[in-house]
This record gives sequence, C-alpha cells and structure tokens, in this order.
Amino acid sequence: MDIARDPRATTKEKLCAFLESRPAGADARELVGLLLAGAGSDPELAARIINALLASDPNFVFDTATSLWSLRSCAALRVPLSEASFCVVDLETTGGRAGPGTIIEIGAYRMVGRRMVESFETLVRPQGPIPRFICGLTSISNEMVAAAPPIEKVLPAFRDFLGPSVLVAHNAAFDFSFLNFEFRRIFGIGLRNPTLCTLRMARRFVPSLKRRRLDLLAEHFGLSTAGRHRGLGDARMAAEILSIFLEIAENMGIGRLDRLLDLHGRGPSGRRIERHVSPEDVAALPLAPGVYLMRNARGDLLYVGKARRLRERVGSYFTAAVNAKTAELISHVYTIETRVTRSALEAGLLESELIRELKPPYNRMLKSVAPAHFIKLDLSDEFPRVVVAARIGARPGVRYLGPFIGRRSLDHSTRTLSRILGLRTCSGKLAPDPDFSPCLYGQIGHCCAPCNAGISADAYGVRVRRALAFLQGRPGRLLGDLAAARDKAASALRYEEAARLRRDLESLVTLSHRASRLSQVITENNLVIVTGRDDDCAAHVVLSGRLALTRKLDSPAAGAEVRAFVIQHFERYQAKPVTREELEPMQIVARWLRERTPDEGRLIYLSGPDLETWAIEMRAEQGAAATASPAESAQN
Repeated sequence: MDIARDPRATTKEKLCAFLESRPAGADARELVGLLLAGAGSDPELAARIINALLASDPNFVFDTATSLWSLRSCAALRVPLSEASFCVVDLETTGGRAGPGTIIEIGAYRMVGRRMVESFETLVRPQGPIPRFICGLTSISNEMVAAAPPIEKVLPAFRDFLGPSVLVAHNAAFDFSFLNFEFRRIFGIGLRNPTLCTLRMARRFVPSLKRRRLDLLAEHFGLSTAGRHRGLGDARMAAEILSIFLEIAENMGIGRLDRLLDLHGRGPSGRRIERHVSPEDVAALPLAPGVYLMRNARGDLLYVGKARRLRERVGSYFTAAVNAKTAELISHVYTIETRVTRSALEAGLLESELIRELKPPYNRMLKSVAPAHFIKLDLSDEFPRVVVAARIGARPGVRYLGPFIGRRSLDHSTRTLSRILGLRTCSGKLAPDPDFSPCLYGQIGHCCAPCNAGISADAYGVRVRRALAFLQGRPGRLLGDLAAARDKAASALRYEEAARLRRDLESLVTLSHRASRLSQVITENNLVIVTGRDDDCAAHVVLSGRLALTRKLDSPAAGAEVRAFVIQHFERYQAKPVTREELEPMQIVARWLRERTPDEGRLIYLSGPDLETWAIEMRAEQGAAATASPAESAQN
C-alpha cells in the first residue's frame, strides 16, 4: 500500500514518503496535489500552503535555485566523519515503555566529528508521580520535577538542538521509542534522523567484551563513570565512547558518515540486512492490539509475536537497531499477517496459543524459554526466610510473589535483601538457644542470629514485614538509607565500602522494580477482567492468580455461566496447587496487570464468591448505564 495515499498516515508522513522516492525534490504544486486534489493548479497558493507546513520543520529543505522541496537527510550523509554532526542523547524515564512510561530528564551532547561542542540538559515534569525505585536509581525526586516544564515545552527546544544530526544513544531502540512517541504526538511526525547505537557498535568494534553495559564500556576504555543514571552523565559517557568508535572506524578505512551508517545497518556477517517488507506495508497495519505472523517467500510461518499497537511494534523491526538473530529473521520475512484482538491481554494469550500450536522456528531461536521462579515467604514459620522457589504450593500461610525470570539475579537480590534486613538464610526449623553458636553469617552481622536467641520472634517479624512490604512495591526508607550510607562512605574516602553499598543498592533497586510491578502477592489475585467495548467484550476470570475461564459476553447465558463458574470454583482454586501448564497464562495475566493503562480493560476484584459485592463493584466500574452482571453489560 502507498503510504502517500494511506488515510491513516499523517500529512508530514505522506510528504516524507513521497520525497523519499524523489531524492532530487518536488515542487510545491506536486506536494499540494498529493494532499488536496485540485489545489496544486494554483502555484502561488500551493507555495503558501507548503511553506506554512514545512518551513519550520528541520526535516525538509527548500532550494531557492530550483524551487524544489527535498528531505534534508538525502544530501546530508555524504560527509567525512570529522565533519559529521551527531547528537548523543540519554533519557531518564518513569518506565520501560513509551506511553505508560514518560520522560523525566533529557541529557544530550552535540558533536562535530569527535568533538563535543554543545550540551542540552533539562528535567521534564511527568504527568504522574515518579515511582520510588526510579527516584532511588536516578536521584530524581518528585520535588525536583515539580517546577520543570512539561514535555510539550521541552521537545521543541530539543528538536532545534537535534536538528539534522545523527541521533546516537546506548541501546538506541529504547531512547528512540520514547522520543519517536512524543515527536509523533506533539509534532505529527516521528523522528526522521539517522540513528546510531553505541551498544550495537560495541558488538562490532569490541567483540571480545561479553558485557557491554554503558558503565562497563566506559570502565573498559578508562573513562569516568561519574553521573551514572542521570541524563547528561550517561550522555557524556556515550559521547566519549562514540568518539573512540569513530576513531576505530577511521582506522578501518570508514571515513565517511554514509559508510559508517551502512556498516551499522549490516548484520554480523558483514552482509547488509535485507528487508523485503516495504514501509508502505508496515504503515498499513492497524494501530490496535493483536498478534503478527511473519512468513517467508513460500508462505511458511517463521515467527509469531504480540503487540499493544501492531503498526508500531512491527515497524520497530525495520527502524530500530536489532540484534544478529532478529536481523537474520528480517532478511527472510516477505509478508506479515496480523490478527487484531480486544486487548493486549488477549494478544498475549493468543500468541502463547499459536506458538504452542504452530511451533514457529524463530520463536525457538529468538526466545529462550527461561523457567519462571517465585519469591516465597512461609509466614507460618516463626522465623521465615526469603527464598526462591520453582513451584507454587497451596500450604496456608505461604506467600508467593512472581513470576520472575532469571534465577541467578533473583538469588543474588534476595540474598542481598536478607543480608541487609538480617534475615536468616539457613534451612530447617529453629529452636532458639542462647548457648548455640551462630554460623558465620550471624558472627559477621549478616544475620540477626535467631538461632541463639539473638532476637525475639516479634522483633524478627518486624523485619519480615519490611521484607514483604519491599517485595510488594513499598520499599519505605530502605533504598534511601542505603543511598545515604553509600554517599557517606564515599565522602569519607571508604571507596571499597561505597562500591559494595552501590552494588547492594543497584541489586535492590532492580528487585524493587521487578517486584513493585507485580503490586501484590500473585496467588491472591482474584478478579474478573472485562476486555473490549460495547457489543464486543469478554470476561477473563482469574482465581488465585490463574486464568480459570475466558468467556465472550455475547448473551445473558454467558453472564450466567461466568457467575456460576465463580460460585463453583472460587474456593477450590484457593487450595489448588499451580500446575506447570497454568504457569504461562499466569505470567501473561500478571504481566498485563502490571503494564496495563488505566483505560485498558475493567477490573472487578473478588474477595470471595459473593455475587452481591461483585455486582456492586461491576456497577461502579461500568458506570450508571451498566447493570449488575457481565451478561447484562454485554447486552448494553
């Protein structure tokens, strides 16, 4: 499909697509004729319309000698690296995904060749509060951003600073996604700048390094890591790393910007990544949740994926930096089929079902199916431990949080939490005895030694409640106290202690981030999720964290079936152990609950099979026009 004729594309996207096919440029009459049938017959009117639309946009240039408009990017790339303009940017955000997450700080350096010539730094006032773990990680507080300008005020200034420069970032796909989201929302057109990713460049220029995190790369090259996790500090590190990579590129004989961009776009074998799906086909995809199926030239299924917004997710394969395996997949994709769903939750469930049924080869290659793990606290024990468990049981008093992926990092984080709170790590029941000699952890202060009556059960319980609150997204003063202790040790020149406290803080910030997104003990999730709108909606019954029933609400009988199911099965699910088959849907539901936007689905929490309470809650959720049951809601 021709994007220039696509009614879903923005005006500037249509003009960009047209000018990309006309590198030499086009006059105002052609451009206006593309947008407004018949308007191009008056050259003076056409010139005024296009000038008003494009004159202030740095993506377009007008040649007074030829009276032609063209894209600035078409002519700006054939320059020596020493003269090329780069904008190295780092964003601090409130989350990992544009939309639910927002930008709270922009730091950037403009470079000409290997020289940093100008900086840009600003805090941004988000629409909502900054999560506590982000405050702990970045040291950016809600008070700091209260007087900062909103993104609508910041982005025009940043666009002027960026100009036609090559956009550079470490893990550029992340920063690009946030900037592109806001550019499209505010300006009506996404970023058109060429992009370089220093993480991707590191894979090519320093292949011997196994870990290529920004601070580890800086340490590898002997650069300062001061200002880590702040916009300008991270942007400075990325700019200095880019300077080194530009020198390496020149030593390899790559002395021109277009050639560096060409190398950046090649796969690991050195061949340029082949793309057989046109931008027009991607632009024609719906902006709706669903799944996408990628097929080769013969129509064989290669890969199945899910998306909240199909067009943007599929487009990311062709615009953002991709890894080697994804590049290999893209080179074989000729067609993309989509299936729209009511919500991202249904997209995730459908993706899981299709992968299990069709077994696409690249899903096995690109997604290593890591086992899920849970954090377990047995509150029936007088002196509970924080442990990692591979399975969920149904014993009373036991709390499970999760699911988490990555056993090693989870073990490390839970050990750190136990050490800081002084919780025991030894197994078995304790019989406290003052004459008992504690283990090494008790002797060096890493455990409060309940084994030798070093602490009462009540005092130990206070520590356990702090641990449980932390794991449920309420860290209290724990992270702030650790950060203060780290800064105090650094000020006193106790660098080894400061480094240890920094590692502890990073470990707990990561755990807090992962745990807070779960919001509650997973096995205590009892609710009905209603997805879709008006005459096309469905109820998903979640009991004890597990997806127990999905039913389309298309008749009064459907609502009655949902009610009867809850009455019959509520208590049974509370006592029923989780099976391995239930884990994947359980993870999909938990992930959707923590990532959902406020307008995505209606949640009716169940404290039991109490249909009167349920009816009241459903009426409150659906508004005055709704009735007291899912079935009646479906009829409205």
